[in-house]
Amino acid sequence: MYTGLIKAPEEGIVHLFYYCCMKDGKFDEPELNNISDKLVSIDLQKKLNFKDEMRKFKSYQNSITDEDVYLQYLISIIKSNNNLALLSWCIELCAADGEINEEEKLLLVRIGNMLNIGDTEQDLIQRLMAQRRNVLLEKEF
Repeated sequence: MYTGLIKAPEEGIVHLFYYCCMKDGKFDEPELNNISDKLVSIDLQKKLNFKDEMRKFKSYQNSITDEDVYLQYLISIIKSNNNLALLSWCIELCAADGEINEEEKLLLVRIGNMLNIGDTEQDLIQRLMAQRRNVLLEKEF
């Protein structure tokens, strides 16, 4: 199972990001590009092979029986000192395909709660990320 495969914080981040992207059941080109950009921007390509990590993820993905236990495991491995940033990236990854569906919204709330981010802060981050996406798409404030 995943506890034997994911041990380092970097692996936890990659698998959390993959999970966010796959929550809606598909992993489209925009999501793949977005996740690659994120991982490269924090230099994870120097420590991990993303294709190997994707193979690992796919090897156990269907055996995740308790989402909360899985997410808590990943978050405990990541040991984030920047919880707001981590949640904002998860939001951005879920929105990469143009929308955040109800399942993704619930996932993001779970992640926010596990990161000890209050409802007000979670709502603010959600709105901020939506506005940033709109500015990028519309090219205006």
